[in-house]
Amino acid sequence: MRVYSISDYILAISSERAFANLLDIHLTTGLNGSPSMRTSSRYLELDALWKEIPCRICCPIDATAIHHAERLSAALKRIDTPLLAAYRLLPKELRLGNDLCDIVLEVHPEGESLNQILARKVSAKQARALAAEWIATAEAMTEVPFSHRALSTSRIIVRTDGGMTLCGLHHGRIENSTDDHRAIIEITYEILRSAIPNAEFPTINELVTTTDRRELCARLRAIAGETKVRPISRPTENTQRITRKLLDNVDFTNREWIGIISEDRIAFREGDRYGFLDMLNSVVIEPQFVRVEPFHECRAIAETDEGVGLINKQGEWIITPEHKELYWSADYNIATVYNAHGWALYDSLGNRRSRYFDYLGVCSDHRLAACSDKRWGYIDTHGCEVITLRYDDAFEYKNGRAQVVLDGRPFEIDIDGLEIL
Repeated sequence: MRVYSISDYILAISSERAFANLLDIHLTTGLNGSPSMRTSSRYLELDALWKEIPCRICCPIDATAIHHAERLSAALKRIDTPLLAAYRLLPKELRLGNDLCDIVLEVHPEGESLNQILARKVSAKQARALAAEWIATAEAMTEVPFSHRALSTSRIIVRTDGGMTLCGLHHGRIENSTDDHRAIIEITYEILRSAIPNAEFPTINELVTTTDRRELCARLRAIAGETKVRPISRPTENTQRITRKLLDNVDFTNREWIGIISEDRIAFREGDRYGFLDMLNSVVIEPQFVRVEPFHECRAIAETDEGVGLINKQGEWIITPEHKELYWSADYNIATVYNAHGWALYDSLGNRRSRYFDYLGVCSDHRLAACSDKRWGYIDTHGCEVITLRYDDAFEYKNGRAQVVLDGRPFEIDIDGLEIL
């Protein structure tokens, strides 16, 4: 079969008659207004809505991709399970000039990706519930059977009914194998550590030696149930208990709504605006925001009609509210912001530390995946480019390792950008 380039596909999808048979399909645009897309080792992936249902259009960029898709699509047609996204090969569907090429349509259930949920800082109770659901999903995969081979939290959709569905099935096979075991452990730990960062677990290498999937899931279930928070230097549970006693003696009945305590500040609402109280019911920050989030390390995200920014505990702007998106990482004391210029990194004092990029990922191991002109690399928490932007794709670091894709070949690199053999 003929293999088309990414530029060929981008030109094709810009046409009003890009598809031969698909009706009511609309591509999702990215931050810069262009189609939202990613590349894997075999496909260019385009996010879309088909009849208002989220889906992914997968265009082959590897000669073997369609042959694999034919086998996988045929096998999945015989399997009726909510654990896997609907995955169908559509022959001669996309118009490229005078040609019609094959594509894959992956239809996603209604819900939200697991990494988006974890980015919102779930509670320990929620993290344990998510971990339990994930372990049950991983165990149920032995009944399908299916080996994904590219599992990550971004490829797991938490459905509206609370169950989980795997997407991004390109590398998968209808088989039982131990290929996914390391990823199953890593995802379980990532879920738990999102809310319980100081918890101690057995090493991944210790658990990955367990070859039986059910035995592995039983061990992970026990770990998730027994995970406890050890005392750390930050005032957490003791502070909460003390402040609760203080609040028992304070009358909040004159308040329309109050939120949780975060670093001796309590969010409250007056009309359609939010502000903050102290623990004696005195207004510390006047209700002036359309949205607020709890304080972490004396910083809180706040949004006005003009945009989103970062405030201190006195309500002063650390990062002015002129941005479309802002994410604050208390663990690293940095913020990533998105505005008309792109994505940039800010420090806890409100200083911009990096140039603008097309995209910045979540910080892990003091590294953030960065994209510019469709090339990926990494910057550190000071905004310095520490691994050159030369990859087709780059993913979040986990335990000092990150997966990247170069010239269609996926492999892992260490914290310094050296390939792990």
